[in-house]
Amino acid sequence: MNLVRDDLKRLRVPLALTATLVVLGVAALVVSSDYLDAARDAQRAARQGRTAAQDRVSKVSEEERDIRDNLKYFEQMRTRGIIGVQNRLDWIEAIAKIKNKRKLYEIKYSIEAQKLLDYPGVISSPNAEFVVSRMKLEMMLLHEGDLLDFLDDLQTEGRAHVNVKRCTVTRTVPATATLLQPRLRAECLVDLVSVKGMKPA
Repeated sequence: MNLVRDDLKRLRVPLALTATLVVLGVAALVVSSDYLDAARDAQRAARQGRTAAQDRVSKVSEEERDIRDNLKYFEQMRTRGIIGVQNRLDWIEAIAKIKNKRKLYEIKYSIEAQKLLDYPGVISSPNAEFVVSRMKLEMMLLHEGDLLDFLDDLQTEGRAHVNVKRCTVTRTVPATATLLQPRLRAECLVDLVSVKGMKPA
């Protein structure tokens, strides 16, 4: 019994030291676990921040591309004369030029006064107004291709977007006729759409 008490007295210091080291080890483990959690949170936040920054850079690049494309389109419209005040004389000259170039037969047309475009979904803004002049067109055709070529040239030569609202083609001469003469008659309603007062942003 004496021996056990003496042993315990001798072991008191090492046991206290061991208990202290165990407590310190547990505390170090808890602190390092907290540091590890904090580091993981910081890494996660940094990753999210980097992803958000990459998304913003992508969005800015995409917007820049859209602006560049829109400016190209604006320049094309400006060059073609779609932007600005419509000039009826330009239309008369364009139609005469197409008629001579394509060697077309009789073309009759009347162009109504310009008015605001009232297509569904098209909204004018303070910076730009979409306007339309409606053209009633009558043509004598050798074949259907004459009408298609005329409308295509009108889109290219004219100073507006050409929107065909309606076209009716009727035969005027039997298909068996041998003389080279107009065989078809076309009656069309065509909208000449342009933009008034538009300026690039």
